[in-house]
Amino acid sequence: MAEDAGRKKSLTPVDQQPGPTDGETEKQIDWEETVSTPLKPKGGKKPKLVSPSDKHATSEGTNGFITFSVEGDPAPEVEWFKGFKDLSVESRYKFWTCGEDNTITLGCFEARSEDEGDYKVVVKNEHGSTEFDFKFYVTVEGGMDFRAMLMKRKVKQKKVVVKKIEWIESPVDQEVQQGKCEEVIIKARLSEKEKKGKWYIRNATTFKDIRSSEYGLELFKGEKYDWSFKEDTYTLVIRNPTPVEEGTYQIVVKELDMKASGYLAVKAADPEYCFKKFLKDQEKGLTARSLKLTCHLNTPGARTRWLKNGSPMTFDNRIERQDKGEKLSLVFRTCEMDDTGTYSCEIMEFVKNGEKDQTDCWLQVEEYPHTFTSKLKGQTAVEHDRVEFEIDVEATDAEVTWFRNGKKITPDQDGRIEIVVEGKKRKLVIKDAHLEDAGEITCATNRDSSSCSFQVKYANEFTKGLDQFIDVVEREEYVFNVEVKDPGAPVEFYMKGEKVSRSDPRCEYVNLGEGKHQLIIHSIKMEDLGLVECRTPSNRGDQVLVSSATFDVTKGEDAPEIGTTGPVTGIAYKDCNWQVPYKIVGHLQSKLEVIVMKDGKELKLGQDVNVNIKGDSIDLAVINPRREKSGVYKVILKNAQGQDERDIMVNIMDKPLPPQFCKVSDVYHDNCKVAWKEPVDDGGTEITRYIIEALDRTLGNDWHQVSEPGPGDRQVYQIYTWSQVSEPGPGDRQKRIDNLANRHKYRFRVIAINKIGRSQPCEMLGDDIMIKDPWDEPTQPGRPNILDWGPEHCDLSWEPPESDGGAPITHYVIEMKEKSLDMWQVGRILTAEECEMKRGLVHGTCPGLVEGNEYMFRIKAVNIGSKNQWNYSIPSEPSDSMIAKIRYIKAFIHDPGMYDIEIKKGQTFRYDIWFGGEPPPSVTWERHDGVINPENDDRITMELFAKRSVYCQKNTVLTVKKADRKKDCGRYKIRLTCEGGNFEATGFVNVLDVPSRPRAFQPDEVRAEHVKLSWEAPEDDGGTPVLRYLVKIMDLDYNQWLNACEVNAATTQCTVKNLKPGHLYRFEVSAINKEGESLPTQTKDPVTAENPYKPPSEPREPGIVDFDNKSVTLRWNKPVDDGGRPITHFVIQKKDQFGGWFDALITNDDHCCATIDELEARVPGLSEGKWYQFRIVAVNKAGESWPSFETKPHLCRHKNLAPTIDKGAGGSKSVKVNRLTCWRINVKGEPPPTFLWKKEGKEITSDEKYQVETIEYQGGSTAVLQILKTQLTDAGTYSLQAFNRNGTDKVELDLIVLESQHDNDCDMFRTGSLECNCTSSFRTSELSPQLQIAVNFGEEILMQ
Repeated sequence: MAEDAGRKKSLTPVDQQPGPTDGETEKQIDWEETVSTPLKPKGGKKPKLVSPSDKHATSEGTNGFITFSVEGDPAPEVEWFKGFKDLSVESRYKFWTCGEDNTITLGCFEARSEDEGDYKVVVKNEHGSTEFDFKFYVTVEGGMDFRAMLMKRKVKQKKVVVKKIEWIESPVDQEVQQGKCEEVIIKARLSEKEKKGKWYIRNATTFKDIRSSEYGLELFKGEKYDWSFKEDTYTLVIRNPTPVEEGTYQIVVKELDMKASGYLAVKAADPEYCFKKFLKDQEKGLTARSLKLTCHLNTPGARTRWLKNGSPMTFDNRIERQDKGEKLSLVFRTCEMDDTGTYSCEIMEFVKNGEKDQTDCWLQVEEYPHTFTSKLKGQTAVEHDRVEFEIDVEATDAEVTWFRNGKKITPDQDGRIEIVVEGKKRKLVIKDAHLEDAGEITCATNRDSSSCSFQVKYANEFTKGLDQFIDVVEREEYVFNVEVKDPGAPVEFYMKGEKVSRSDPRCEYVNLGEGKHQLIIHSIKMEDLGLVECRTPSNRGDQVLVSSATFDVTKGEDAPEIGTTGPVTGIAYKDCNWQVPYKIVGHLQSKLEVIVMKDGKELKLGQDVNVNIKGDSIDLAVINPRREKSGVYKVILKNAQGQDERDIMVNIMDKPLPPQFCKVSDVYHDNCKVAWKEPVDDGGTEITRYIIEALDRTLGNDWHQVSEPGPGDRQVYQIYTWSQVSEPGPGDRQKRIDNLANRHKYRFRVIAINKIGRSQPCEMLGDDIMIKDPWDEPTQPGRPNILDWGPEHCDLSWEPPESDGGAPITHYVIEMKEKSLDMWQVGRILTAEECEMKRGLVHGTCPGLVEGNEYMFRIKAVNIGSKNQWNYSIPSEPSDSMIAKIRYIKAFIHDPGMYDIEIKKGQTFRYDIWFGGEPPPSVTWERHDGVINPENDDRITMELFAKRSVYCQKNTVLTVKKADRKKDCGRYKIRLTCEGGNFEATGFVNVLDVPSRPRAFQPDEVRAEHVKLSWEAPEDDGGTPVLRYLVKIMDLDYNQWLNACEVNAATTQCTVKNLKPGHLYRFEVSAINKEGESLPTQTKDPVTAENPYKPPSEPREPGIVDFDNKSVTLRWNKPVDDGGRPITHFVIQKKDQFGGWFDALITNDDHCCATIDELEARVPGLSEGKWYQFRIVAVNKAGESWPSFETKPHLCRHKNLAPTIDKGAGGSKSVKVNRLTCWRINVKGEPPPTFLWKKEGKEITSDEKYQVETIEYQGGSTAVLQILKTQLTDAGTYSLQAFNRNGTDKVELDLIVLESQHDNDCDMFRTGSLECNCTSSFRTSELSPQLQIAVNFGEEILMQ
């Protein structure tokens, strides 16, 4: 390969070989050995290429090299592109730079035909960039291709005048800033007019876009871009440019292979700064203490300054500023009183519109506060005692002020109150305590205070004691009053030597304040008689003061008792009263209360009942007595000692309620029976009689008395007049009423009577009662059905009446009338025996009809009354009409009947048919798509006409406008449906049109210069035979259809020749008949004029399945696509960590055991200890595929190797207390070994103290042991043992633990200060929790 690389020279430029040009040198490049050297600054500042050539070539299969000379200061950077693809990521391309002659070189490894195309080199430095486009040709094996031959020709040809096409005006580079330019206009002018061009953009973003072509990403009109083309001028408008739109804009005229470009640089918009978090409005500082003022910007980078009282600040070791990203801080190491003032942070430029450029904070510095180190303790004293209060302060010079209830205490002149200062102790001494000295005692410094409670008790005594003798009545309440000097002293009462319990509900302690106390005894009992004492402490020691009294109790009253009271009777709306006797034993103590209740509710005195108490009795009277107030009255008498009650039955008499119901039965020609039920309430006295009244609704609405039965009657019989005729006994409940008017309607009601008066009447329910016999005329028969008819008769059927009226039906009368007349006449009278019953219907025939007349029929039913009179029913509903004529005639149509029609597309055709039949037939039109419905197609109309005659004569017209072959062509059928017999006839309509599209159009054979096409005849020839087919072709580069060939109708294939290899084509075919040309059928996808095979796709998923220290075994999957030709072999490539890819193995090599079928091969010749990667290339007749993905890096090593521990990791280790101890030991071995840690023979595993970890890698493992917080007890000898299937190894390690340092001068260690610059070191774990927080989060935590 080295020899091959040495003989493959650059062919740049082709037309100037063998010698190099001024700007380009022919270099001898070795693909593997040549090394780049840095370019040197040369020439002007902006980079450029010196006299570059735009055409370069090499032979297929050889290494091609392209070299340019460059200039620029500083030395430019170089990028190479093919189209829009960055070649730095392509493995078959390499780049070299040579500092000796300032040249750059692009190399293509074993050039292929697909490497041919447009390339670009970009050189750039800080002063700008330059692009240069060039073409690279690859000649076919065995000779140069036509383009290379043209480049090599040196024979002078016949002079031809060629019009030079060039850019009159090229796009110029522009630079704008986002937000300051609404639109950018880029223009270009070409010397040739009316040539279409397209605009493209190329930048880092478009290189990654899969839509990009070799020119870049095409621009389309929209919100961002707009372009126009007029004659020779191309204009591109870019609206509101942003850095995203920065790049090279190129106008490409493909027709002339002309392009021009300009670079648009878009600077980012000016930043906008504002405060995201302002300074606090106020801050407070303390002298000799640190403080930090902090605010936050929306983004870092703004120029800011700090002001004090509006003036810029200067900083020193005591005051400094700290800027950390968006966070701005002003730090006071120690505050002084002079630091008080207004501090401001100001943004000096680029302030966001509408935002503040300054934030202010008022800083108030105050003196350091003195605090107490102890607290005051509360005290209790008695009047005139000596009292001392004591407290400690943190500094001897602290000033302490004493207060009582918020008022300052000052020593008095007589020395009763003293304030004592003894070092850090402060005392308040009260030599003679007064009651007014009590309260809250407070001592305070300038920042601290402490308070306690001070109580001064009275020298207690009784100022008022109990009365000596006390006399009360049983169950009354009495109050014992005492008064003591000490308002807060407790007072207890004793009765008969026992303490009165405060929880006793009968006794109540009351503290009235100012030393006044009461004992209230509720409901005094007889057993309370005896001695009563009051006791209170003297407030000095255990001494108790006592005051006593003699207590006498008199017996009280008993509960009332009610005497006997009998039942009470009254009359409604008149009076109801009675008397209740009672008695009470004992001394009267409470008022007698009278309660009257009824039905569980208390009656209101003076509203419901009147009550009058007279000595030993009570008079009761019901106010407004009524029947509903009858019942049991409960009378309750009660006083404070109890109550007694009696139930008294009270009956208040009234008129009875109406009878419960009134019913009428047994109705005949002139009489009926009336029955009733006694009232629910007889009014408190028995019913003496009843009265029955009747109302003749036929004559009017006046009620008349027809009977007056006794109280026991419930029915009335044989009443022949409208006056009372009898008084039945109280047990009767019915009466018969006679002499009523036949067929008159009546209503009846009953009235009950007792000795008080008459009840309200009870009227019968329901409809009026018709006085008649219990049978009637039949009900209405059913509507007659017409079953059959002829010129002279009609057969009918009808439903019999639902009711025969109580007597059998004897006759049916059939009545008829002509439809146009209003007079009914009897057609026929049928006896019941003459009628035939079928399926529940009555059948009969009406004769005597006249042919041609239209008739209707109705039915009457007849039964015989009690006096042999005919009772006619209501006539039935009239039947449908019928015409007296022959009923059934088979359907038929008149001449000429149905016929065939041929018509051109778009014209109108019509069928006009006369038809008849009996009954009149229904007509439907049908064709291939079913029944014709004009509502679905506004082109179709259906009309139906009829002549007025006895027998049917109708005309149907079907009209179709704007005939369409697809919809309207086919066989049309008229169908007549008739009970006398159906009829149908057909006719064919042929609508002439162009054929339908040819079918199944497809390329059968595709080659670089011809395509064989085939198709199938159209499904529809348009109603007339196809004459020929027309085939058209379109080259997608020109976007224009051209006729390719015509073939006769018998041929459905053709061959299109003279295609341009590599071009995309579309084909279409049309069928032609005498009506014209059909719509074309196109090929499904564009057809590329090329041979049908290509290199295969890349092999898949290569992986290492076995290895040793000299080789590896690879396995992979076949490519998804074989390119259309069988894969002949695979090429296995390798590379190490220092070089490029080399062919390591070809699978069809006679010396290789691998086969294509197995897709597995062994690659020998590897060096132990080196890292390798492998990839696979598939090969068929068309060439090599793209390489597969490379394998993961593999270390060439033994497959089986016993563990070997790195002995250099052993030995002893010294660690301080509380610090982390960590061993990390590498151990070689294959497979990677596992580990066992021990200390003094005991196994170590991961827990809260230890962390054990194993990290595997190719060729071994790493053993890690960490002691998270080392203690003195962890010192000793540790051992590590490594295992795998091939052996073991072991090493011992010593750990020495040092004590932690005690005296440390490190400010960070002692206070958490991050400004310490000492050389001491320590672990975070050695700090206190507070200092750990300070180290992690900064000083601001300590300052809070």
